[in-house]
Amino acid sequence: MNNLFSSSFSQHGENMTDIELGESVTGANLDKFFHDVETVKQDLADLDDFHRKLRSAHEETKTAHTAGSVKELRSRMDRDVGLALKKAKQIKVRLEGLDRSNAANRKEAGCGPGSSADRTRTAVVSGLRAKMKEKMEEFQELRERVNGEYKETVKRRYFTVTGENADDDTVDVLISTGQSETFLQKAIQQQVWFYFFFRICLMLFSGGVRI
Repeated sequence: MNNLFSSSFSQHGENMTDIELGESVTGANLDKFFHDVETVKQDLADLDDFHRKLRSAHEETKTAHTAGSVKELRSRMDRDVGLALKKAKQIKVRLEGLDRSNAANRKEAGCGPGSSADRTRTAVVSGLRAKMKEKMEEFQELRERVNGEYKETVKRRYFTVTGENADDDTVDVLISTGQSETFLQKAIQQQVWFYFFFRICLMLFSGGVRI
């Protein structure tokens, strides 16, 4: 995050040491401002953590071997998505609060529009908002990838169980009604049956017995 802000600060020739210590710029006390900034930075780090957990859980669903394990993983993902959305709303509120704080600070002597203090505060909030936008785009990309891969998985399960190819409308109905998980269980059962059948055949052939 420091790298994100450093370029903005250098454009205005600010003293980074003074800023990091929360000391005054042209007489404006930035202690409270930078305390709020650190809170937003921590919230953004929490979003990173939720994104990592969702990616990990999604990868686990690809190798889950029971309907119960897939259901548990999806429940965990739903919970993390809810927490991530809550965190994103908190960040939005905090950024709006920083905007109001900046507007109020411009009324202070020597801190009006274009002043050193105002440029510093504006650059920092702009950097945070850009970072927030980047995080939301990452979540959107992950959402699209998860949905796309899940649809492909449902199509494969449908074919395994029925021997027919499902069109997009059928897949959407299966997902929206929850029947996709039923097909998962049936597909896994068939895969297990084929596995044991294959193992039995190997044992019979290795023993010289013909079927």
